[in-house]
Amino acid sequence: MKKKLIVVDKDTGEELENIDFTGGYNISLTNIHDGGNLRFIRKLDNAKYGSRHWIKNYTYRSIADKLVEKFKELEHIKTKSILFIEDMEWSLGSAKQPWMARIKKANKELESMLGYEYVLETRNYYIERMSTSQIIGLLYHELRHIDKDGDLINHDIEDWGNMVATLGKDWASTQEVIQNILDDDFMHWDEVKKAGRQVDMFETLRMVK
Repeated sequence: MKKKLIVVDKDTGEELENIDFTGGYNISLTNIHDGGNLRFIRKLDNAKYGSRHWIKNYTYRSIADKLVEKFKELEHIKTKSILFIEDMEWSLGSAKQPWMARIKKANKELESMLGYEYVLETRNYYIERMSTSQIIGLLYHELRHIDKDGDLINHDIEDWGNMVATLGKDWASTQEVIQNILDDDFMHWDEVKKAGRQVDMFETLRMVK
């Protein structure tokens, strides 16, 4: 789809910018009367991000929106504050930390200039080997790191035990078949049983940050 960005001086009618493009956009603007604070119009979709990453907002934000809408424990999350990127070149090799996905706070420059508070990064090496249900589960898992105060929290068996109890301890495995948590017939999470040996999520999810 071809798009055009035109900036016009409203007082004189002079055309200041006339740009044709086909991708997404992230516009920063400011007004003197409100203290010069940057405002953002964000609609980035698929675009190159550095030398090896691609922006995946178009693919993953729509899933994140559905997760936030469905699950009460995610209702405080503003998905537009998250930049979704994917490493397209990483491979397993002899990597010491083979995580599948991770979420982190955006640095001050990225937050100030583009308006994103978090960066959720995935690795295409794993994504292309996963089912849609697993990818949805992976995004849910990463969104759970954002608490109600906007801080990032670590894994907690009490918080993520619902995934193990419901989807199985190997839900992140590329060979595992799991239920799609966005399906209409998925109604609620099960809970890890307190009796006996507690499931060790850190063993089964060692590749998920």
